Amino acid sequence: MLLAVDIGNSFITIGLFSDAILRGRLKIPVRPRRPYRAYESEIKEFLLPFRQSPRRPKPLAGVALSSVVPELSGLISKAVANLSNSDPLMITASMNTGLRFDLSKPFDVGTDRIANAVAAYNLLGSPVIAVDFGSATTLSAVKDDTFIGGSILPGISLMAEALHGGTALLPPLDISPDRISGERRPSAVGKDTPSCMVSGIIYGTAGAVERLVTEMEHEASCNFKVVITGGNAGIMARFLRRGFRMEPDLTLSGLRLIYERNT
Repeated sequence: MLLAVDIGNSFITIGLFSDAILRGRLKIPVRPRRPYRAYESEIKEFLLPFRQSPRRPKPLAGVALSSVVPELSGLISKAVANLSNSDPLMITASMNTGLRFDLSKPFDVGTDRIANAVAAYNLLGSPVIAVDFGSATTLSAVKDDTFIGGSILPGISLMAEALHGGTALLPPLDISPDRISGERRPSAVGKDTPSCMVSGIIYGTAGAVERLVTEMEHEASCNFKVVITGGNAGIMARFLRRGFRMEPDLTLSGLRLIYERNT
C-alpha cells in the first residue's frame, strides 16, 4: 500500500493506494496548526480499517509527499515516517516524472502542479492542460512530453477574502462548495452586493480560465485537452463552456505515478 500526501494551502489531502487503486481519502484542514503527534494519530486512525487483516496488519510500501507549505512539510513528514518506518519520498522536479521541463526555474514550480501535469499526461496524453481550482487556480500545460508552463490566479475563496479585506464596505462572502453547489445557478447579473461579488468571482474565474486556455493554444500552436481538479472544481464545472474531464484525485494519482517511477 502506498500513501500519497498533498499538503496544500487549505487542506492536507491524503490518499491510500493499493494496486494503483485509490482505496481511501482523508482531508485535514491546514488551520489550526497542530503538533505532529496529532496528525500522526489522525492518519493512523484513517489507515486502521485498511491495514487490518486476519493475520497481521498490511504494511505501507511507502509515502509520496508533495507540499506547498514549507512549515508543515517537516511535521507531516515526521508523522507519516513513524507510520511507515521510512522517510517519505519528497517530490521534486529533479525526479523521473516522465516529463521534461521547458521552464526557466523548474524547481520553483509547485510540486502539486508537477503531480497534476504528470497525471493529466498519463490520463489523456498530449497536449493537455491540468486546471486545479484550489486556494489558487493553476493551469499546467503539457505538450508532447514537456511541461511547458502555465498560469496562476487567485482561487475563488481567496478572491472573496481579498474583496472583503481590501475594501471598506464589501461584506464577507461564503463561497464554499457546499453553499454554491447547493443553490440554483447564480445569475451573472447580481441584484445586490453579495450576488454581484459571486457573479464576478465565479463567472470571472470561468472566463479567465477559458481565455487562458485559448491564448495558450495560440502560443503553443495546438489544441489542448483539459482536465480539472481541486476543491472548487465541483463549483466551477457548472460554469465552464469548454469541454473538460473532471478528476477529483488528479494530484494524488500524479504522486503515485511519480513514486512508482522513482522506487
